[in-house]
Amino acid sequence: MEWGTVASVIAGGLIGLSGDTIGRIGARRQARRARQEALEDAETARQHAIEDEGRKARQDRQRHAVEKILGAYLEHPILLVGQKHEDTVRSATDIYRVLAFEQSFLLDDDLRHRIVEISDLLDLAVADAVPGYSLPEVAFLSRSETRMLMGAWSRGSELPDSIKSWHDIRQLRPQIAAQWQQTLRDRGLSISLPPLSIY
Repeated sequence: MEWGTVASVIAGGLIGLSGDTIGRIGARRQARRARQEALEDAETARQHAIEDEGRKARQDRQRHAVEKILGAYLEHPILLVGQKHEDTVRSATDIYRVLAFEQSFLLDDDLRHRIVEISDLLDLAVADAVPGYSLPEVAFLSRSETRMLMGAWSRGSELPDSIKSWHDIRQLRPQIAAQWQQTLRDRGLSISLPPLSIY
């Protein structure tokens, strides 16, 4: 056998061996990359599942808030006539508490602002601070407005304009806020009423 043939056989073997080794290294890299991608995909799926659970939990909590808000008017009735003033104040205060708390869980900004506005006006009516309207009138109109808003939201409709009488009360809001702010100053308090937009 000639040295050239031996060298060719050895060189061929080394080339085959190195090709096999390179192939194995490449396969390992591909397997490592595939494992990494699988881990990343699993992490992404886990994050999506957590987000979906969070979104579902927020939506469930929102539905519960809507039920509580609507239920507040049923659990704490306010009559336009024939109800003792103390009972009206108690019912209106209880309704205010529910609305003021549950509005925090409403995901729709417009709906939340409208409910905050209703709760604010109801609270001010308890303090007899809505000029031209009695507490039973404000509470009765707030119930109609709330039911209309919640009905539209439940159907997925755009929130409608306010009913006429509630619209008139809403127009008084700047005047009511200014009078209430003055009342607070007259009593020696220096706090300012927060704007509705912060809710």
